[in-house]
This record gives sequence, C-alpha cells and structure tokens, in this order.
Amino acid sequence: MCGIVYKSSFYTESDIPRFVKSCELLNHRGPDEWGYVLNNRHMLGHKRLSIVDLINGHQPMSNDDHHLIYNGELYNIEELKRYLINDGINLDNCGDTFLLFNLLLKYNESIINSLNGIFAFVYIDKDEVIAARDPFGVKPLYYSFYDKDIIISSEIKSILSYKEESIVDRTGICELLGMGPSHSQGKTVFKDIYELKPGHYLKFSKSKGFTIHRYYELKAYPFNYSYKETVKRVRELLDKAIKRQLISDVGVSTFLSGGLDSSIISTVVARQIPKLDTYSIDYEDNDTDYKANAYEIERDNSYALKVSNAIKSNHHMEVISTDDVVKLLTHVVDLKDFPGMTDIDSSMYYLATKIAKDHKVSLSGECADEIFGGYPWYYKKEKEACYFPWIRNIEFRESLLNPKIKDKINLSKYVENEYNEAIKEVKFLPDDTPTMKKQRELFYLNTKYFMTNLLDRKDRMTMGASLEVRVPFCDRNLVEFLYNVPFKYKYRSKTEKKLLRDAYKDIVIPDVIERKKSPYPKSKSKKYDEIVKNLVLKALDNKDSILYQIFDIEEVIKLVNSDIEFDIPWYGQLMRKTAMLAYIYQIDYWGRKYNIKLEL
Repeated sequence: MCGIVYKSSFYTESDIPRFVKSCELLNHRGPDEWGYVLNNRHMLGHKRLSIVDLINGHQPMSNDDHHLIYNGELYNIEELKRYLINDGINLDNCGDTFLLFNLLLKYNESIINSLNGIFAFVYIDKDEVIAARDPFGVKPLYYSFYDKDIIISSEIKSILSYKEESIVDRTGICELLGMGPSHSQGKTVFKDIYELKPGHYLKFSKSKGFTIHRYYELKAYPFNYSYKETVKRVRELLDKAIKRQLISDVGVSTFLSGGLDSSIISTVVARQIPKLDTYSIDYEDNDTDYKANAYEIERDNSYALKVSNAIKSNHHMEVISTDDVVKLLTHVVDLKDFPGMTDIDSSMYYLATKIAKDHKVSLSGECADEIFGGYPWYYKKEKEACYFPWIRNIEFRESLLNPKIKDKINLSKYVENEYNEAIKEVKFLPDDTPTMKKQRELFYLNTKYFMTNLLDRKDRMTMGASLEVRVPFCDRNLVEFLYNVPFKYKYRSKTEKKLLRDAYKDIVIPDVIERKKSPYPKSKSKKYDEIVKNLVLKALDNKDSILYQIFDIEEVIKLVNSDIEFDIPWYGQLMRKTAMLAYIYQIDYWGRKYNIKLEL
C-alpha cells in the first residue's frame, strides 16, 4: 500500500519543494520508497510500502507522456492479463502496478469496472487526468482545486498544505456533529475538499474541464438459490477471496478477535500458511471494569485463544494501557485529519503498530456484519430518532450546540436529507415486497455509509503504522452476491449471520460458530472516564477554544458532571457518554492543530 499525491502543473521552482513537502506528509503510508515526476504540466508523488513485485514495482510508472501513481492491490490479475495477451507484453511474474499501467495505456478509463481489488490511482494520459477509487472505498482518495489546478491525494493533509486556511462551513459542522464520526459520500468536513466516492472516477484537463463518472453500482437481480446452495456459494466465494488476498512477497498475518468473522479468516489462512501470526487487542482496565450489556455480552480473549489453539497459530494478545489510549486520542486525529471513533481508533492504531513490527500485511474480518446482516438494526424493530440506525440521539447532539449555530443549521434535517439522497440510489426488482425493499435499503446504506466509515478508519489507523490490511469480506463478487440473498437466509433460526455460520461450521470451532455477535472491544475503564472528563474541562479553560464557537458550554459542563449514562449509543453500537466527551476533546485538539476557521 502507498500514499499518492497529484497536482496539475507548477509555475516556479519554489512550487517543487512545496509539492515534495505535501508528499512527505504521507511518509507513514509508504516508508520504503519514494518517487516523483515533475514537469510543467504534472506533478506526481508516490510513497511506497513494498509488498508485491518488490523489484519492478517502482512508481510513478511512466511511458513518454503517460504516468501512473497507484495505491492498492488487484486480485483478479490472471483474468486481467487476458486483455493484453496478444499485445506482445511480457506479463510473466508482473506486478499489479505494471499490469494496471498497461491496461490503462490500452483501454483508458473503460477498464476500471473490470478491476477487482482495493485501489485508488491517478493516471495521466498526456494532458488528461483520470483518478479512480475502488467500488467500496477500501482505499481513500480526496481532491480539491487550487487556482486552476486540481490536487488529488490519499489523505486530506496533503491538500490542506496548499490551502491558506482550513475552513469548516455549515455543511462541515453538519458532517462533524450530524453524520460524525462517519461522513456523507463525497463530502469532508473541510470546505472545498471532497472525497472521490467509491465506485467513481474523475477526469480533469485544462481544456475539457472536470467531470465525475460512476462506473460501479450494486444491482438487483432475481435470486433462485436454495438455502443449501446459498451456503455452498458463500463458502466458495469467501474461500476464493481469502486465498487470493494472500498474494504477497512479504509475510501475512491476521486479526483474530475470537469473533465469527476473524475466526473464519484466520482458520482458512492457517490452512495456507503454517505458523500463522494472529493478533487481538484488549484494554488494560477491562479486567476489572468490564460490564456486559445488550451489545457487548462477553469479552473476546478466551475465544481468541481457543481459535488460536485450534488452528495452531502464534497468537499475540496485545493490551493497550489506559494512558496510551489517552495519549493516542490526539495522534489518531492527525492520522485521520478530523475527529473519529476516539478510544476505538487509539486501540486500532496501537494494535497496528504491534503487528507492523513483524508484518506488512494482515487480513481482517471487517465488513461481514454489513453484508450478512449482523447488526441489531437489521433484525430489531427499534424506532430511531433519524433514519441512519447507527446515528442516534440527534436531538441530544443538537442540544449541545451553541445557540448561534443552532439558529443557522438543522442537524436532524441535514441527516434526513442525506438519508433520502442515499436511498434514491437503491436498485429494486419489480416484485420486491415492502419488507424486501427495506432490507435492500439497509444493505445499501450499511455498505455505502457505515461500512465505508469503518474501512476509512481501518485504512487510516493501520496505514498510520505502515501496515496494509486486506478485507476479504469486501470482495466485489461476494458483496454483489449477498446483495441479492434474501434476509431470511442471513437471519435464520433467530440467529444473526446464520448463513455465514453454516458455511463454515465444519472448520471453525463450535464455541465460535454458536457465539453471539461481539463488537470490536471498547475501553470500560473508570480511570479513562475520569481522565476524559478532566481533559474536556481543561480544554474549556482556554476561552479561545473552538469549543466555545461550536457548543453551548453550560450544556457540555453539565454532561461532564452528570453521572447518568446514555440509554442508547450516540453512534453505532458502542459510543456512549465517554466517547461523546472524548469526541469533544478531539474537536478542541483538531481546532488548534489544524487552525480551523468556522465560516457560518
């Protein structure tokens, strides 16, 4: 995996060090190599984490006035080679960068929809720029405009280095406090900085202008498989996805929490790789402070060890101290460029640093809940305050706003509008019942919004440690198949993800197959709660803090001093009161570090 930056043209020699500096902000994404193409029409920078084709995969890759910078992995290489088989190109043992470059040379943007993998790239065809992102947004890509130039980067920080000010307008506030810690498709919290949507590509030239094109969408089609046939097909598709994602010229490891998804992946991988290294994370104070609830029924540790023993892996149980959780709350904002999932981000980054000491590649169970219907909102009839089931307590969020801001924005309406825009894209069949339509909507919203947020978090926290994480459940063929599988197959015998359980019950230990879903772990530390409260109060000592512009400070102080826990999470399944306070603390840090200017 890598970091990429592109800017169209430069005007003076002083532009070169500025561009190089913008690329160096991504050193964590690619510490092994760097490369540049700099001319008066294009500036391309590449930071490489060397994983496949270590000798010949140097970038930018160039041929006269054609250039490529690429971040990702292609998994259907043999299939793609057939497009070039008669062109006299030596494709023996070629890496995916060389293959992609030659495909683009021949087919231009028309080849993008044939790619199965995780990717973001910028391709230069003489004076025209083509930038593309994989179908589900595993790899990030952002763009903005600077004078008459376009800037494209793997991370926002490189683009901000070209901005005079970091401006957050009304839309940004709605993203931060309405959609946050997720975000809407194509948007960021920063004014005039955009995310290239998953499954889209852009084209730009100074003569033809700027356009965005959608090349991929989930399609509805009649489903005629029996349950038994569906189980078999899921096994075939996921096995194939896992095995082809093991392609690497360096060692591969896996995340192993002891939950169903990571246990399946680790079990399959262990059959391919002897002495597999597996990793899990827990929090220092959870030994004493953990209390089960409706979502977190039990801890993971014993299950991870049981699976590790069964597959004979070398398991690493990493434990993050409360002090490290707190210390990393600001660093993870630096990695993401805006506030995120607080302690969950801290622990993910911490775990990635431990894995990266011995490995550059790891496979994760991310995305299974979205496509197999594992979340409670798939099957519980709960009345939500807004339409996105993972965004809750909108009224509470609004109650925290500074009255001056509250008069100018409407968080509830903003989130509702985003939902309405999203479901317009859902594809139905003419004979879909209202129940089937609702399930398609949930599947679509989860893959396009909730899943992309988790993928973004996973990429930013792991690439921050120079670790590439692959996500077999996000395989294109598997997701497309599951989109049309009836929900009654996924949720069967009152058991979430029963379809997936049945597909792997012959190789995964029964304790895990029968285990109730358990989310990614969260800090339950009482010490952490107190530290976060004090951090917020300390931030409020600075009357110049951005918190005074955004929030009703009396309401924030009331929240700090209250002993009442939220009845339901304000985001997802886990983020309750302490997470909200940590998010407020991150906003204060972010405002100072990024010198945020509000434009309301």
